[in-house]
Amino acid sequence: MKSRISFFVHDLANNPVGRTIALANALKPLYDIEILGFLISGDQVYHPYRNLFNYKTIRCGTGLRNVFAAMKPLCSMASGDVIYACKPLITSFLPSIAAAGFPKRRPLFLDVDDDHWGNPVASEMLRDPFGGLREIDGWLYTRALHPFTYFVDGATVVSTELQKRYGGILIRHGPDENEFDPSRPEFADPILCRRELRLPENRRLLLFAGTPRAHKGLSTLIEALHRPECKNWDLVLVAPPTHPDVVEALQRLRNRCHSLGFIPYSEMPRLLAAVDAVPVLQRDVTFARSQVPAKLLDAMSMAKPIVASRVGDLDEILGAGKRGWVVKPDSEVELAVALAEIEVGPKQAAGRGSKAREWFLAEASASTIRQRIAPLIAGKM
Repeated sequence: MKSRISFFVHDLANNPVGRTIALANALKPLYDIEILGFLISGDQVYHPYRNLFNYKTIRCGTGLRNVFAAMKPLCSMASGDVIYACKPLITSFLPSIAAAGFPKRRPLFLDVDDDHWGNPVASEMLRDPFGGLREIDGWLYTRALHPFTYFVDGATVVSTELQKRYGGILIRHGPDENEFDPSRPEFADPILCRRELRLPENRRLLLFAGTPRAHKGLSTLIEALHRPECKNWDLVLVAPPTHPDVVEALQRLRNRCHSLGFIPYSEMPRLLAAVDAVPVLQRDVTFARSQVPAKLLDAMSMAKPIVASRVGDLDEILGAGKRGWVVKPDSEVELAVALAEIEVGPKQAAGRGSKAREWFLAEASASTIRQRIAPLIAGKM
């Protein structure tokens, strides 16, 4: 009989569950998996990952009182032999500590994929002294919980920036290499994939997947698409269709923008097979420097040409341009030049895509994640 891991996730109604899904998928051949968490921003598990695992949820408001009121019933649902906190937040790490028991009765692990440490601005604190108390995923509670990170049985982190603070093992959260495999017959014909997704067959297609946020560079991408070098490129959006940035993209690009809304994560390999390139345009801000976007690793798994900004670990992951294109943050000019090179040099683009796939298999695939995390867990059971 397999041992069970209970993952605790911050807000299962939103995209924080994405990295957890990658870790859980990698470990499910060895362990039974359950995923627990509050539903804070909605009534259901985040659409792309719905129905993939056994989820145990409790609807919860955003206030601290709501979190504490819902914490005990959430912890009582954890049946795992191992507790795994996803993010060092009061909504995930604190319930994990309680579920593990203090002193610990069950092994407790921590995964960190975002920088919630923050640097509060003095002017903002003067204007709103209690602002940090209202943000349950903000810097104040994250720092208050930080001493408990020294008592976990092991930590995993996504980037070298986060490793400086939390230590632990560096884990890049790529998908299952057998599901995301460009050599599979159903992905061999991009035109057929486009027809199935109702995408144009005679245009170059770029993919932006995920909820648009200020640090993700969608505005830079739109500006680049207005340049003459990119006249043959269209944008495919997999994002909330009513999000203001999605509405703006549709208005500005008109028939060159194709919004698919949310799609199941199982359809992502087909979509990647259908597009010609994937931009990952992180802005050079503190929060982004600690991230490794899942869409980068998904694209690498499918050997797609990638254009990423030179922020955090992205330059290293793309081999300083050997496994993709690396451009200056916020530069629509450099982005447009890179897309023009991809368009006129398909052999070069395919070569860099193949090297990206090779790196993914060695550093970010499900089997690699399993090989690196399993001994950590087994050593504490």
